[in-house]
Amino acid sequence: MLKKLLLTILLVPAVALAWEPTRPITVLIGNQPGSGNEVGFRAISAIVMRENPKANFVIELKPGADSVVAMNMLYEAKPDGYTIAIPSYMSTFVTNDIWQKNQKKFAYNSFTNVAGMGKSPLCIVANPTSKINTVPELIDYVQHTTKPVTVAVGGGAHRMTFEYFMYKAHGNKDLVKTSYFPGPLQAVTATASDAGFEFGIMPVAIAKPLIDAGKVKLIGVTGERKVAYYPKAEPILVGGSHIDVFAAWALILPPGTPSDIVAWYTRNFVPALESAEIKKYYDDNLIFLDKRELTPSGLGHGIEKLRATWIPLSQRVDLTKE
Repeated sequence: MLKKLLLTILLVPAVALAWEPTRPITVLIGNQPGSGNEVGFRAISAIVMRENPKANFVIELKPGADSVVAMNMLYEAKPDGYTIAIPSYMSTFVTNDIWQKNQKKFAYNSFTNVAGMGKSPLCIVANPTSKINTVPELIDYVQHTTKPVTVAVGGGAHRMTFEYFMYKAHGNKDLVKTSYFPGPLQAVTATASDAGFEFGIMPVAIAKPLIDAGKVKLIGVTGERKVAYYPKAEPILVGGSHIDVFAAWALILPPGTPSDIVAWYTRNFVPALESAEIKKYYDDNLIFLDKRELTPSGLGHGIEKLRATWIPLSQRVDLTKE
């Protein structure tokens, strides 16, 4: 009888013993409502839940210290598959080491990678009353302004874009400064207002509604390629270089998460990301998918490449000063 029982167990397909969720999954997002992390995850997780009736994702927005509050929670969470996070690449994997290093409990590579979730170029926008309309005009302006200029930013990637632009443009940092908002939606809304924020930096996907409504002017986009939806907007070229910074979001798990849990997330989220439904959603919202980062190792390589580009800049320039 014992031999028969053991034989039966051995014959059970491995997939039948694999992990799958049986209760709600907490999704930590370290931004205020309206971030690309949140809206993108909602679209993708809807497909995953449709294909997996047992899966139920409960989003918890935990803004604070440029997502460090949320990532500290993930770092201390049980690695049981029921707590995940959708962090921004630049904040969690680069700039938290610069501006929040005394607040974070984790290292950039503490977590268990699953996959990249999408990227969107950043943009510089201006209040409609600004006289600045092009990148060359903005470069001249930050060099020669005689009055204070405030740039609204809502994340680490956005501020790093500002720092790089000012560094390459030899801008006057005594007069040109950032004002930090808890999310990109809040930053672009402030830029559109009459509160004195002449410029803003945020994902073009988040700025799109206000650009299209004429509430802000699109000055330029990050990266080396044009955005097809805005053919007149030029990639930002400053000091002979483009700014290779994007709003990018990943799916990660607590440290030490078992491989069968990682496999469940990979098996369910990657097909959703590659679906025709998400391709259309991404095209409509100016987001693209980097297929090189759809595996844990691919995401890890992307993170290391990002740090190799931007950590040296932080060592050449004193980024701790406002």
